Amino acid sequence: MKSQTCIVSLALLLVTIAPQGAFAMNNKLRAWLKEMAPQERMLQLCNMEVMGKLDADRLVDYTFADPQISDTKVNAQGAAYRRNGHWYKLSYSCNTSKDQMEVLKLTYKKGNEIPKGDWTQYNLFN
Repeated sequence: MKSQTCIVSLALLLVTIAPQGAFAMNNKLRAWLKEMAPQERMLQLCNMEVMGKLDADRLVDYTFADPQISDTKVNAQGAAYRRNGHWYKLSYSCNTSKDQMEVLKLTYKKGNEIPKGDWTQYNLFN
């Protein structure tokens, strides 16, 4: 993971999400998550939740800054997500249950589109 400074100014929109999940967790997904170390499990769970809320097909939680992770919280202030072939800046905060298997609270800020000319610099792809 690497930290870089964004040169694009952003108009951010704050959106608070209710605790209900954006995706239904089936048994296969639950088993896959349980095999992970707790912090990785929480990061993947939060990333999937945000992707579902944004209808994104890809999310990189460390594009502009490494995520901050505690026992039950992820703060990813330098993330990016891809939707319909375009990349956008994103920051989110996600609280999970103690077993990191359920998102309890999710807040995110969507940012401006990342110019295609900057994708290589941030290891983004189409």
